[in-house]
Amino acid sequence: MTEVDLAADHALSEAAALASKSAKEEQRTSYLELFFDLVVVLAITQVSTLIVDDPTAAGFGRAALMLAMIWWAWSGYAWMTNAIDIDSLLIRLVFLAGMGAMFFMALAVPKAYGGQGLWFVVPYLLVRMIQLVIHPLGVRDDREHLAALMKLIPWFAVAPVVALVGGFVHGDARVALWSASLAIDVVGALSLGGENDFRVSPGHFAERYELFVIIALGESIVAIGVGAANDPRNATFALAVSIAFAGAVALWWSYFDFVATGAERALRFAEPRKRGPLARDLFTLGHFPLVLGVVLFAVAAKKTLLDPTHPLSGAGRASLGLGVALVLLTPVIGRYRVIRKVAWERVVGMAAAPLAVVAVGARLGSMWLIALVTGVLVGVIAAETRRLRHVRRHIRSGGGPIGRAFTPES
Repeated sequence: MTEVDLAADHALSEAAALASKSAKEEQRTSYLELFFDLVVVLAITQVSTLIVDDPTAAGFGRAALMLAMIWWAWSGYAWMTNAIDIDSLLIRLVFLAGMGAMFFMALAVPKAYGGQGLWFVVPYLLVRMIQLVIHPLGVRDDREHLAALMKLIPWFAVAPVVALVGGFVHGDARVALWSASLAIDVVGALSLGGENDFRVSPGHFAERYELFVIIALGESIVAIGVGAANDPRNATFALAVSIAFAGAVALWWSYFDFVATGAERALRFAEPRKRGPLARDLFTLGHFPLVLGVVLFAVAAKKTLLDPTHPLSGAGRASLGLGVALVLLTPVIGRYRVIRKVAWERVVGMAAAPLAVVAVGARLGSMWLIALVTGVLVGVIAAETRRLRHVRRHIRSGGGPIGRAFTPES
């Protein structure tokens, strides 16, 4: 690192230290937010059911769309609680009303594309509108933040109305309208560009998304348990459960060993006006592939434990290969967004996992296929750990912005 880099790093660290003195104490996730997340557990389980009930390419797409709508609604509350005080009685009551609407959404997920479209989309509209009312009220004393938020509200008010219209039609028309609704949300979020006045509390914001990943990983553990519930207790049972559990552990390790820390530190050391766009790109947009990938892995794990010695079905193999590839995609997006470098180990793993599934999946027992794909994931983690060992030392020593820790060869 040159003297110029050292000076810049020192200056940025000094600025961060000064800013922290005037900022409020870093908040933590509240029990009310964790209570809200319990509903999301049900919603994710229901999305898995969608895939199992319709194991076609179209079914996968509809499940991904459903998860994206749930994710976007949840993310709106993550942004809101990061910015406002939810301890007042009125805010709590309204927040709990939003939670109740989310619960009705979750209950309708399995039949949302059939006869319960309105049972899903009417609560979805309520969840979104409640957030659009509470959030501006909570930041009304911060004119810059409120002004940035008001630029988004037209987009975020129209999108759920388009989704509501989709509840009155059927088939492909419903899918098209719900896709259009989600597209409006994403375009609106991207419309603010690379700088804005959203206030982001880095530790709390990162923690909210990390907890969501834990929820998704919990679904994979539940899927293993459900799949193995009726298996005879023998050596095959023990081996199959161990392999599937090792796969879930590898997913956890691939995110929480470094990626979660790196994303949080990148957000913490970003300039204040760039934190909002960075939070949007790293977490709201960038973490969705990871969550979808974990859900797909859960589907494959459940199918594996139902019959561990026989090959997975085509849908099971697709869930496994695509799921691991999506889990590896999120860190690729994040690393390139922060330091404009490609995480090549992850890219190789994204290609190797589906290729392994295609090459031998139809002939290999399902538990051995999960073992093979888990081996690919472990290899990626080992290679990345070796390359980033100096970055880990930088973090443990309390070093400055994480982007500065990456040398050209890393």
